[in-house]
Amino acid sequence: MALKMAIIGFGNQGQWHCDNIKDRVPEIEIVGAYDIKPEKQEFMIARGIKVFSSPEEIWNSNEIQVVLVSTPNNFHRDYCISAMLAGKNVVCEKPVCMNLKELDEVLAVADKTGLVFTVHQNRRWDVDYRVIKNVIDQNLIGKPYFIDSRLFGCKGLPGDWRSCKETGGGMLYDWSVHLIDQMIDLVKSKPLTVYVEAVKVRFPEVDDCNRILVTFENGVHYQIVVDSWCYIGENRWHVCGDDGTALVPNWGFADGKVIKANIKEIGWEEGFVFTANGRSSTMAPRPVEALQEFVAPVPEMPEWEEFFRNFVNVVNGKEELIVKHEESRLVMKIIDACFRSIENGTVEKI
Repeated sequence: MALKMAIIGFGNQGQWHCDNIKDRVPEIEIVGAYDIKPEKQEFMIARGIKVFSSPEEIWNSNEIQVVLVSTPNNFHRDYCISAMLAGKNVVCEKPVCMNLKELDEVLAVADKTGLVFTVHQNRRWDVDYRVIKNVIDQNLIGKPYFIDSRLFGCKGLPGDWRSCKETGGGMLYDWSVHLIDQMIDLVKSKPLTVYVEAVKVRFPEVDDCNRILVTFENGVHYQIVVDSWCYIGENRWHVCGDDGTALVPNWGFADGKVIKANIKEIGWEEGFVFTANGRSSTMAPRPVEALQEFVAPVPEMPEWEEFFRNFVNVVNGKEELIVKHEESRLVMKIIDACFRSIENGTVEKI
């Protein structure tokens, strides 16, 4: 029997969840939703779901087993805690909370109640990410030493709650949190330090773009670039290893390639690159015969539905969470350090 779910927050993301869960996840039945704005009721009615008049009506419903929290970020903690205290399992949109302290309060309630709580980190199922993860997991470029994860848009932040500091607006919360979660899932090592440059282009309170540099205990340096105001983007992924380089140009596509050396040691004195102002042997390209290039192998195509199927199986005692509490804590710990770095202009320990 399908788990019965109510959605709190019926903006764009709440509506997306409603439509996609109904169409793609038969293990969950969307019963109804609540939104603070009365005009959202029209969207609920159009989708044939119940309009809840208040969160308390959801808490008091014996029918609802799961609550999905999809509100502005500053409401996440309180709704998650209230839902679990009312006996509901919870899926929360990202960022899970405004900071680690808030998340720890939520997790304490999850531990106390024994209910299932997790964060909707859906970008772990992006195909471009899965291609890069597959390249690294199969050791196709040796040991990575620098990973670039970059995402560009040119529409800018919308002028709603995402433009306000109090409600958790800005690109660090909106998109960088996704790429930080991918980073934690990809690099199985302890993050040590972080340095962030954040720029306010359109709105005075929050960042439109940021560049994040994280160092790891295993020697990996990881750069995240998110820019919502850029008209010429860069490659989605650029990963340098000690035995090759991997590239995925586009977000949401599996168009990756790998170039690596098939002859490790060559006579560098045999080749130079000549420029108008001098020559260089160190920057000269390797001979073509010393290289091999191939399409990055695509793993089995990821299915976003796996997130919710896993959640249902965890509720039924059959699996462990894919998005684990310790991973969510680490993401928020890094986010906290990012904000300290922005405020102080310094490299911060994580």
